[in-house]
Amino acid sequence: MNWIRVILDGIAMSAVFNFGVAVFWLCRPSSFTGMFAKELKEIVPPMNKDDKKHLTVMYLTVYLPVLLYGVISAWNGGIAGFWNLFLASYIQAFLINLGDFFGLDILFREKMGTRLQIPGTEGHDLYTRKMWLKTLAIKEHWVWWPLGFCPAIALISAGLGVLLRIMF
Repeated sequence: MNWIRVILDGIAMSAVFNFGVAVFWLCRPSSFTGMFAKELKEIVPPMNKDDKKHLTVMYLTVYLPVLLYGVISAWNGGIAGFWNLFLASYIQAFLINLGDFFGLDILFREKMGTRLQIPGTEGHDLYTRKMWLKTLAIKEHWVWWPLGFCPAIALISAGLGVLLRIMF
């Protein structure tokens, strides 16, 4: 397996993913309510139809292309076999996770400040770096992503990669 290619692809995928999510988050912060800490979810108004539509568009224009890029790149790179594809995809997903944690949850969120806060929650303690990390980011990026999301993405990607090999 070409590890350099896997890592470079993961970094590129992370940049595209996190830039795309940042744009969507900046355009409509209220659509990200479902991804916030439980304490913030309790005080924000429920997501409306436009927020849900905005989030669906983000999933289709950011998540799906990044996933497909990883699969096609692995296929073009000659990575074969379910477990090799799984490992390559897991590494790439974890690199996306690192970019999300350091890029979006720390750097971008602090640079944008109140522009990312949902109306009605401005100035809440949960937006401080310490509380954001404690209530959301650390659990999400150091538990849920490595144990849940990364393996799920790796399974899907490996399955698609094996399917591509069979078809072509």
